[in-house]
Amino acid sequence: MGKTLVYVVLLGILGFGVYFFFFKSADNLYQEKDANFTFRDTAAIGKIFLVDNNGTSILLERQADNKWLLNKEFPAMPLQIVNILTCLKMQTAFSPVPARDHDRVVKLLAGLATKVEVSDRKGNKMRACSVAGQGPNYHGSYMILEGAQQPYLVEIQGFDGYLTPRYTVEFNDWHSRTLIALSEADIASIEIQYPEDPSNSFKMSNTGASPTISGPAANSASPLNIRRALSYLTFFKNVNAEGLLNGIPHLDSTIANAKLRCKFIAQAKDNKQIALDIYWIPLSEQEQEINAQEGSVVEQVERHYCVNRSSNDTFLIQTRTFEKLLQKGAVFYQQ
Repeated sequence: MGKTLVYVVLLGILGFGVYFFFFKSADNLYQEKDANFTFRDTAAIGKIFLVDNNGTSILLERQADNKWLLNKEFPAMPLQIVNILTCLKMQTAFSPVPARDHDRVVKLLAGLATKVEVSDRKGNKMRACSVAGQGPNYHGSYMILEGAQQPYLVEIQGFDGYLTPRYTVEFNDWHSRTLIALSEADIASIEIQYPEDPSNSFKMSNTGASPTISGPAANSASPLNIRRALSYLTFFKNVNAEGLLNGIPHLDSTIANAKLRCKFIAQAKDNKQIALDIYWIPLSEQEQEINAQEGSVVEQVERHYCVNRSSNDTFLIQTRTFEKLLQKGAVFYQQ
């Protein structure tokens, strides 16, 4: 019995030693200030500033309604905000960069890194670090905290990939793709002008007890289908573009030569206006020849260019997203 007790005590001491040297030392590694890459309370974050070595920068600022503003002017894409906040919350130091790779990684961080500066809601800087490249097998990224000497391989546990793309400084990656976000109660009017088919242009007003329509279609002998009009007003709660096209060379001249499909104007009851010009995308010469032989139209039918006249942004939109919005006035007088 006495020997058994001795063995149990020795085993306990051995187990404690294993825990202390292997696990506790690992805990200490992550608690070191040079490895503190994790922002556990992302709700406290009010500003994120990203800048690369070429001086290209992105400023993201939280607003009072918890929406984020890009470069003090543009709405930021909610999904991208979620991605970067999740990354800041979950990224942890996996290991210090080994001595054999130290100089290479330091040179990488000095030449190709993006600096990430995080501030709280009062504008006080919380922490800053530099991030670049990817670790072995594209797993994790290299980071070094401002003022630190030791770079680390940083990862998100359970995520098979590297983190550098989360810290992109490409403007188009951060700009919101939302074109319209109006509930039926917010809409004062919807107007669509079809230059090639003016007889089906219309304006639907939503300021009275029920919607009314003005324009050529209003001359219909049939009564207005109120149920259809009310249903139409529910289509504008979350209308998004496929992509942002700002900055593409020669895009202005391309659109100037494109055929205008329609002008769309949404007027909100708070007097904000959304004005969109929607253009057919011209096909290439080869595609036009093929379509001409088949007797088909000579415009791209799956996607359109969309110029937001309210913000001077140009988007790529999908026809299947907008088709139910671009109704013809006569539709509202059908049974």
